[in-house]
Amino acid sequence: MSSPDNCLSMVAPRRENTTSPGNTSGKNTISVLLVDDHVTVAEMASQFLEANDERFDVATEPSASEGLERLSQAEFDCVVSEYQMPDMDGLAFLQAVRDEYPEVPFILFTGNSDIAGDAISAGVTDYLQKKPGSDQFSVLANRIENAVHRTRAGHRLEESQRRFRTLLDNVPGMAYRCRNERGWPMLFVSDDCADLTGYERAALLDGDRRYGRDVMHSDDRDRVWDTVQDALEAQEPFRVEYRIRTADGTEKRVWEQGQGVFEDGEVVAIEGFVTDITERSESQERLEYQSSLLEAQMETTIDGLLVVNEDRTVAAYNDKFVDMWEIPEELIETESDEALLDWIVEHKLAEPEAFMELVDDLYERPEETSRDEVRLRDGRVFDRYSAPVIGDEGTHYGRLWVFRDITERKERERELEQQEFLFSRVQAIADIGIWEYDTRTNDLTWSDGVRRIHGVADDYEPALADGLDFYHPDDRDEIAAAVTRAIEEGEQYDLELRIVRPDGTVRDVRTQGEVSTDENGETELVRGVFQDITDRKRREEELEEEREKYATLVEQSHDGIAIFQNRKSVFVNSRLSDITGYETDELRGMPVTELIAPEDRQLVRERYERRLDPTVDPPPSRYTLTFETKDGRKRVAEASFADIQYEGAPADLVSIRDVTERQQYEDELERLNEELEVLNRVVRHDIRNDMAVMLGWGELLEDHIDDAGKEHLENILTSGEHIVELTEIARDYVETLTSDGEVDVKPTRLEQVLTNEIALRRDAHPDAEISVDEPIPNVTVRANEMLSSVFRNLLNNAVQHNDKDTPIVEITAEEREDDVYVAVADNGPGVPETQRERIFGKDEMGLESSGTGIGLYLVQTLVDQYGGTVQVEDNEPEGAVFSVTLPKAD
Repeated sequence: MSSPDNCLSMVAPRRENTTSPGNTSGKNTISVLLVDDHVTVAEMASQFLEANDERFDVATEPSASEGLERLSQAEFDCVVSEYQMPDMDGLAFLQAVRDEYPEVPFILFTGNSDIAGDAISAGVTDYLQKKPGSDQFSVLANRIENAVHRTRAGHRLEESQRRFRTLLDNVPGMAYRCRNERGWPMLFVSDDCADLTGYERAALLDGDRRYGRDVMHSDDRDRVWDTVQDALEAQEPFRVEYRIRTADGTEKRVWEQGQGVFEDGEVVAIEGFVTDITERSESQERLEYQSSLLEAQMETTIDGLLVVNEDRTVAAYNDKFVDMWEIPEELIETESDEALLDWIVEHKLAEPEAFMELVDDLYERPEETSRDEVRLRDGRVFDRYSAPVIGDEGTHYGRLWVFRDITERKERERELEQQEFLFSRVQAIADIGIWEYDTRTNDLTWSDGVRRIHGVADDYEPALADGLDFYHPDDRDEIAAAVTRAIEEGEQYDLELRIVRPDGTVRDVRTQGEVSTDENGETELVRGVFQDITDRKRREEELEEEREKYATLVEQSHDGIAIFQNRKSVFVNSRLSDITGYETDELRGMPVTELIAPEDRQLVRERYERRLDPTVDPPPSRYTLTFETKDGRKRVAEASFADIQYEGAPADLVSIRDVTERQQYEDELERLNEELEVLNRVVRHDIRNDMAVMLGWGELLEDHIDDAGKEHLENILTSGEHIVELTEIARDYVETLTSDGEVDVKPTRLEQVLTNEIALRRDAHPDAEISVDEPIPNVTVRANEMLSSVFRNLLNNAVQHNDKDTPIVEITAEEREDDVYVAVADNGPGVPETQRERIFGKDEMGLESSGTGIGLYLVQTLVDQYGGTVQVEDNEPEGAVFSVTLPKAD
């Protein structure tokens, strides 16, 4: 293998299989057109093929002419035809198909045994004689599958080689083939070696310069050698980063991928690709996790991919992994590695014990790699490979699992898969598209990658002027001049510019161009690579913005912030100085324990030690402690701790918020709540006892009063019982106010509560005129037993604060779409506008109000809990209107 075409023996990307219209079963579907005037045989063949292999999609026609009509309407992977047909025999039909569809496989499936030679001479793909029984259909299915697979494989390989040659000629990097020796003597290098190393191809090929001795950095040679040898021993591809020194002494950082070429199990050569990553190394270091994950994914050609975090949650997977294992969508969405394992053991594995033994062993030894084969219950065999995901600094991020179905693996298919891997990965790494301009024909050709970067349709065909018009107006002169120099003077270019997509989106791009000349030295082709670098540019800008933003946030934070390394502060913000009373310079270098009050220092030490011990549960990251200011005052702080990286080394981030006043307020609030609860119990106990005595005396009077007094006695007893009920309600309300739970709200009948309270207020205030605009809506609202207290306080307020000899109170209730509106209007002095907002406030509570004793504040509190509103307005011509809006119950 000495040509660029064979230098990297990988396979081309798989093309989507052609399927018939309406078929959505996927890329493995085989669409078949069966032409046979024997309807029974055709139906049997169609039913057998589709019933025994779900990949087959069979359409039938009774004659050759109808078969040709069907072919003109839809695409098929294979045609199967009888020979003897009424309008055209099978060989004539074959010729007609070949004229229009020369690449479609054609199988003659007939009862005529005398035409086999003629069929083969005519170019039939395969010939099969009909025989009794269903076995003939199994043979037919096998013949169809083989014919279709051969045709598809040929197309795929041809397309792969063409695309790979184009990519290899234009990709920014060096392809090579070398012997497996310390100096890496080269057998082949691509033309780009001079751009990468500064040495011409001849110098590396004739032995004047050895890549491993003269180009590769001396400090990296042993590491690269060991990495490559380990991969060769496992017969795996390798990926490695290292430094080189070019011919002029420039140091570059490169990324190399390659694999061994084996004959009879022995390494006869190494093939690979080297690309310059010097400019993006800094970005890769900042994105260490993403880079290490990507590199781990690219270290294997195995199809199914699963990445599991250190905490056994699923970090990433590809569709092939889900398809191979046939995992339910709802299971993979749980992101639980243990749930996946349980399901696979229960439903898929033929040898679950051995499978789980290796899994458990690898999770106990995170440094280990492993490769084995896994057998499934349905007869399939997977190649399983596992490796740790490790960052450049040795940080473990999790474990990579990769799987490949090797049940029916063939040498040709493996070659195609390898080519596909190389082609797709090189594009992914370089993030490029390829273009070519023919100066003789003025034809400009774009690859799919270039079209995708420009945001145009897949069938877009540009002219040179169109391509230049895509550039940002401020960049057009620069690219036009570069292209002109390339065409006229053969000058290469490598520029970072901007393009504007048809939708107005601006993208940053890197465009490279080089010239190909004819035998007379005249420019015939300008070709190059187009790369979208928008994300890289954006990340660089975002990183800079983040640094500025976080620096501002830290300095303007309300919290004191410090960073500690080796238990001493290396950074503090000005707020920490304000909180502690120390100058910023005094805080730098100070151990964290010097700021902590003596009684809490041991707590901080213990929790720090727990954070360093991976064998115990980590302590809470946020807790309250006491610290001392420089002048000796003790203050309460809410402190939080986090592990970070600071200037390339592990550090502790500590955030301190002074909550002394808040803590004092919370302590006082707790004390008041306790006193309120005690008061509630005492008052409720005394009221209940007194009312029990009063009710007992009242019952004794029933037999000693005349009929005229019985009604008054009955009212006294009813009100007394109501007072006892209110003590229970008051207890519930106080407990609600003093607890952290939510208020119990339930459907409550408005008519019953409001009617009852109006009757009670009329009895309590016989001198007042209390009227209601009936009927009251028969509707339930969101409330509870305390709703009666809302109306009681509003009615009492309308009477008790009225300055007229005869207080007049009018009640209106109106049902609306989502709520109920209740208004209580009076003829009193009204409420000045300046007092309306604070009339419901806590400071306005007094003992003069009947009901629960907390007046309008209780009204506001209860209505808020119900999700309603309460307000006060002027009543015309005098007085005030208190209105309540309550949401309807669902």
